[in-house]
Amino acid sequence: MYKISLYWLIALAFSFGLLIAQEPPRILPLQENPPLVPIEMRRPGFWISRHANPDSIMMDAAAIKAFNAQVRRKGGVSTLADKPLVTKGKNLRKLINECFSIIRANGKYDAQGNELDRSFWRKLEAQLNRSAIKPSNQARFGYPIRFCNQRLAPYADIISSRASNSEFDYLQNSGFDIGEPLIIKHISTDGNWYFASGRASSGWFWKEDIALMAWEDWLSYRQSVDFIVTTSDKSDLYLDAARRDFWGLIRMGCRLPLLSETADCYELLLPGEQTQSVFISKNDGHKGYLPFTARNIYELSLGVQDSPYGWGDLNAEYDCSGLVKQVYQCFGIFLPRNGAAQYISGTAKYEFDGHELPPQKEDILAQNAIPAATLLRFPGHIMIYLGSVEGESYILHALWGVSIPPPDGQEEDQLIVVNRTVVSDLSLGLGSKKGSLLQRLTGFSQIIHEQ
Repeated sequence: MYKISLYWLIALAFSFGLLIAQEPPRILPLQENPPLVPIEMRRPGFWISRHANPDSIMMDAAAIKAFNAQVRRKGGVSTLADKPLVTKGKNLRKLINECFSIIRANGKYDAQGNELDRSFWRKLEAQLNRSAIKPSNQARFGYPIRFCNQRLAPYADIISSRASNSEFDYLQNSGFDIGEPLIIKHISTDGNWYFASGRASSGWFWKEDIALMAWEDWLSYRQSVDFIVTTSDKSDLYLDAARRDFWGLIRMGCRLPLLSETADCYELLLPGEQTQSVFISKNDGHKGYLPFTARNIYELSLGVQDSPYGWGDLNAEYDCSGLVKQVYQCFGIFLPRNGAAQYISGTAKYEFDGHELPPQKEDILAQNAIPAATLLRFPGHIMIYLGSVEGESYILHALWGVSIPPPDGQEEDQLIVVNRTVVSDLSLGLGSKKGSLLQRLTGFSQIIHEQ
């Protein structure tokens, strides 16, 4: 069997909602936390060699276009504007209020662990500048000029659910990369924050991170015929072709217009009113979107292994749904930001009714799930299905915490921090009160367009 017997590390992926109800986790030393699978299972070649048709096109450009239209119809992803946009005041106010309500209901402490008082919330609410919202609001258009955070309120510091939980910033909604199109709808009272919408989410952006552009230029930039898609977990951008003058980082799945190329790098256009180009290694980019094949999914996604977990893309890292979104974006597939919405966006294949035994679930997955094109889900977590080996399903997922059964004489499960992207099977959680990933699995859907 390929599966390692780690009886003490039988674990369960926690959604954030479950994590906040637990005591601060016990972090085991490294020697108590070996790899979850044999080393060969962490390599793309292992899965490529087991796939029946690793180089066959699972969706061509036309099918991807149809799939993206299907995703948009289901909600969670927008086409953004193809013409100058006016936002109704009541809709804008609703969006801003929804974002603020989330942080107001759950945020309790500041970055120093001090409890937030009414004065703090009054000042933050005043920053929303709702009195400036008109019945009709003319949009502006822009792009991030560096990786930046999308916040639920115009505030840069951490707001957490408990004093010891600063890793999970409740203000963080998502991360945005260079060149991701934004529709800017509002500005904060102090003038330092934009409220803007991207394809998959809305929130507040630090003004200095965004380059405004005239609508015609903004549209031309995002519709460029010649472009590069970034294909590494993170890549370096440089101001010179010799790649010595560092500009900044960029994550996988980003699209930037291509200006020229040399033997070993591409010259890309940055967004903004002033013409500014950067250079990227050819090893980190691809002309146009990648062909949607299992080989490419394996090589891209497994390259993110061991990257630190990043709630809401904090520090330019990935949480479970952020990982899924960025991987499939390399193929021109645009999924929602939230895992539940991602699952719904796919073509539904199977919903478990709760009565299936674990071996039955494994058989259903092996017979019906398409390796590299199937998303497995239970509430609070989303995973990429890699394939089945000797009756066991294996997944890639960004995982913060796992639990193990309680020690003798105790009732509560123990929580261990994994804090990275890993390959594992679905036995994680076996013996804990919540059960294994397999026991909790509610269904799976496919990133495939069906007529």
